[in-house]
Amino acid sequence: MKHQDEVYWRRYAEDTLPAEERLEAEEHLSVCGSCLELYMELLISVDEVESLDSMSAEAVTERIMSAIAAVDVDQTPPPPKVDTVRRNPVKRSSRKQTMIHYLIAVCVMLVLMSTGVFQRIAEQPQQWEEHQISKKESVSVSIMERTAAVIEAMVEKPNK
Repeated sequence: MKHQDEVYWRRYAEDTLPAEERLEAEEHLSVCGSCLELYMELLISVDEVESLDSMSAEAVTERIMSAIAAVDVDQTPPPPKVDTVRRNPVKRSSRKQTMIHYLIAVCVMLVLMSTGVFQRIAEQPQQWEEHQISKKESVSVSIMERTAAVIEAMVEKPNK
């Protein structure tokens, strides 16, 4: 790889190199980091900015504008309208899916109501309360029954 000096890169910046050498210089800049750094320092320096005259700046501008004009507008197709195409079917399908879910919920509710499930659930707490009340005895009665059982057991033992 042949590295070029500052004078060569200055000629490149001023666009005074022949077209073939200019292409070689561009390829070399894309490969060689040290030459690219030298070229960037050359462009940044104040001396370089002052040495470029307005004619070369206009030439660069004109060359870029002609390259832009050369690009055919018809070559690049317009971007597809993805947003409008995707949103409408999604909205319709989500609405349809929501309606299907509501219909399923209504059908399940009607089946449960017709079988009397909700009536049984409503009556269940009353049955539990009745069952608890019938089982419930007073504490004093249960103590007296136990005491009586113990006394009877004691009375029966001496007789044996």
